[in-house]
Amino acid sequence: MSFNRPAYPMLADTGISPSPLGAEGKSGERQAKGTGVSRNELFAGLVVLGFCNGISERVIVSVTENGIGASLLSTFDTSVIVWSALAIAISFILREPARPMTRLDIAAAACALVAFLVPVAPLSWLVMSGLAIYILRTSQGSTFLHRGAWIVLALTIPMFWGRLLFATFSDTILQGDAALVGWVVGTPRIGNAIEFANGEGVLWIAPACSSLANISLAILCWVTLSKVFDRPTSIRDIGWVVAACAAVVVINVARISLIGLYPEHFELLHGPVGSTVASWIILVATVGICLMGMRRASPVRL
Repeated sequence: MSFNRPAYPMLADTGISPSPLGAEGKSGERQAKGTGVSRNELFAGLVVLGFCNGISERVIVSVTENGIGASLLSTFDTSVIVWSALAIAISFILREPARPMTRLDIAAAACALVAFLVPVAPLSWLVMSGLAIYILRTSQGSTFLHRGAWIVLALTIPMFWGRLLFATFSDTILQGDAALVGWVVGTPRIGNAIEFANGEGVLWIAPACSSLANISLAILCWVTLSKVFDRPTSIRDIGWVVAACAAVVVINVARISLIGLYPEHFELLHGPVGSTVASWIILVATVGICLMGMRRASPVRL
């Protein structure tokens, strides 16, 4: 009779034979157990899906009217602040340490998924607001997940809540813009229309040219930067947010006033080129003012 030599001989000193599942085996076992979708990965995927559905209509209209090249130049008629906030929010959510999903998470995700699959853009933004609130309620403050949820909630302000507010008070808001432009141009105003400086026609301020959209971007920018620096809320924030909002109103009114003063350059000032230049100026002014506010306010938590 022959005896096969054991693959793992007994260690003389310890009396313990090494197991096939050593350190590497246990590591692989832990990785196998962690192959499922974690809680933060679930929420990140839902935010991306909801954003894509919510912005799809705007992207289609932009490409149809302006072409792919001009649409890319104008970032699909969506501010760089919005795209940046989305990227930061997703990054923060994914940086959260992985945790398993709960039954309540699965139920909330299922409801959100159904809504995101419906081709109705406003519904996606509304559900994204609810999803962000749910994450805020079920996560600890100052964690990456919590901070990312705040940015997602702020993201819905220019994309949904600002538009809803405008739809409610559109006449008053547009007449306010027209009054400011008419004062700069020096021509009379009728409703939300002002006379060109040369007297050859009138300039009608459309809803898309309203300053309210830029104000909502300033709020989004402040919330995003405050969460990036993990800065505690202060009463001074109101002053800096108002300053950022005032800056974007001035820039928007200046652009419309240039159209009223120089109607012969209407296509340049109002078209993709003028819109892109104005968007980048608003971006620089908004981010600059918000960063100044961050530096001059209370210390950040690192």
